[in-house]
Amino acid sequence: MGEKYLITTALAYTNGPLHLGHVRSTYIPADVMRRYLKIIGKDVIHVGGTDNHGVPITITAEKEGVSPEEIVNKYHKEIKRDLDSLSIEFDSYGKTHSEIHIKTAQEFYLKLKENGYIYEKEIEQFYCPHCKKFLADRYVEGTCPYCGGEARGDHCEVCGRHLEPTKLIDPYCVICKGTPEIRRTKHRFFKLSALSEELREYIKNSKIPDYVKNMAYRWIEELHDWDISRDIDWGVPLPDDDSQVMYVWLEAPIGYISFTKMLGDVWKDYWLKERGKDVNIWHFIGKDIAIHHSVFWPGMLIAHGEYNLPTSVISGGYLTLEKKKMSTSKRWVVWVKDFIRYFHPDYLRYFLMINAPLNKDCDFSFEEFQKRINTELIAIIGNFIHRTLVFTYRKFKRMVKVDEDQLKEEDLKLLERCKEIRERYHKHMMEFNFKEALMDIIHLAQEGNNYFQRMEPWNVKEEERLKEILYTCGVTVKYIVYLLYPFMPNKCMEILDIMNEELDLNIRGNELKKVKVVFKKIEDKEVELAKKEILNIKDKEEDNMITIDDFAKLDLRIGKILEAEEIPKSKKLLKLIVDIGDEKRQIVAGIKGHYTPEELVGKKVVVLCNLKPAKLCGVESQGMILAGGEETVALLVPDRDIPVGSKIK
Repeated sequence: MGEKYLITTALAYTNGPLHLGHVRSTYIPADVMRRYLKIIGKDVIHVGGTDNHGVPITITAEKEGVSPEEIVNKYHKEIKRDLDSLSIEFDSYGKTHSEIHIKTAQEFYLKLKENGYIYEKEIEQFYCPHCKKFLADRYVEGTCPYCGGEARGDHCEVCGRHLEPTKLIDPYCVICKGTPEIRRTKHRFFKLSALSEELREYIKNSKIPDYVKNMAYRWIEELHDWDISRDIDWGVPLPDDDSQVMYVWLEAPIGYISFTKMLGDVWKDYWLKERGKDVNIWHFIGKDIAIHHSVFWPGMLIAHGEYNLPTSVISGGYLTLEKKKMSTSKRWVVWVKDFIRYFHPDYLRYFLMINAPLNKDCDFSFEEFQKRINTELIAIIGNFIHRTLVFTYRKFKRMVKVDEDQLKEEDLKLLERCKEIRERYHKHMMEFNFKEALMDIIHLAQEGNNYFQRMEPWNVKEEERLKEILYTCGVTVKYIVYLLYPFMPNKCMEILDIMNEELDLNIRGNELKKVKVVFKKIEDKEVELAKKEILNIKDKEEDNMITIDDFAKLDLRIGKILEAEEIPKSKKLLKLIVDIGDEKRQIVAGIKGHYTPEELVGKKVVVLCNLKPAKLCGVESQGMILAGGEETVALLVPDRDIPVGSKIK
């Protein structure tokens, strides 16, 4: 039957389109690997799709007044559009909200239960009396018990700690904003803690990269059983209790199996131990879900007992943007659909793979993108390919083919380098070291350029010798295109079309088409325009200026502080009750340590009244007190007595 390869990519969550960080860590490297395995004749399939369940989708649907399925369908299409635009190819692409997945996940669950790895346990959980339902973790927000920052039910956004929802201070329901109560309910648990030795042995013997292994070992030290049921309606119903659904991290990775099933009975050749021999299962994922794929998912497969385990988990590092963390909420992000409006998608594939080793975090900079494309891809690789084809077309109108036995020593030396670099490239590719593989191509193109310069074909009068030189250059071009193809499939096929050649290492001597520039330089004005429009960057002077209309929108008034008190567990915040003339407002101010509550009472201050309310440490703030200074903070106060509520103009 021979060696087989199953490549999977992390299931994209259907709550938004894809940005550059998603495709850098997961989808581009997986597609590069699939294309390479294909051209070297391996049996390989790429399986992917979207993750459609979980609380964030139900919350979004409830806020927008639509069904979860509408949210899922919208973003499933947008995500596939983004992947298609980057030439990411799949043999199977599915949805977890589908009949084949739900059936497969339920069968998997029942097998875990049959094998004794699932049990019931009574737990405490928040219940919203107003919404009349138990609240899954992300339905609850409040104040972190550790740092006092804003937190959702399972995670603090400030200190990054994993949280138990019932430990939150001042919890509230994200839908109705009401205060939930704690009730007891029964959940299903997966006996992950019983698998620590099996998991340790699996990780030790796997081909998982060391940086992922080290993370996995740390988790195995303190394995806990896993709560795998949720009290919500949207998801895969538990087959033994349809009042609850499976936790998304139990059912979503089963999608790798269910989406392979979409290919028909052949799925068994990849997944079933009894039938799938000599199978390499490679999961390409982002760093944030490395533990799920190296500990939790293998644990599920071990407990099931009938499926092959992942051979490797290739975890891509994070991508920052212009040296800053990407943030969708702050709109500091580059969406795939926006980027490809300005630049060729193959340029993005090249840059994201050569900019840093896959396992390292890296930065996307528009200027660095331009520099690498122009100085490496165009000035070295593109230059050698273009000059070889232009000169060959001018002299012979076809690719030159000669008997290699008649080549000179300097010709054979370059062809030998082609073979050596291909071998080195292969080693890098099979170790997922894509940056070094691309550097191999650059080095080969440099050697090709050096050879072309030394041979000076423009000065060669003897036709046979000229043919030998151009054949040597032509073969080197074929090697470069062949090796570059997994990274830049569209540009490489353009070159092969001009050459009238196939995607292999042979020269057929076919007629050449008129040569055109395939790799076009990125101009400064293109980068400036793209950066300005994609990132919404304005000129500094323009950005800092406001109009009188902008100022008129601010409702600034004189207020009088009536009450002041400290907020427990906060180092900086005070809660104030402020009279602003026609009403009294509760305002949270970060002036603790600069003023005591006692010295604030009775003080007249400047208040911004039309600021959107916000919760700070679980306390609602309905405005802002204006102050200035850094180390020493001073409130802005009127220099003479004027009535409370007076407008500032």
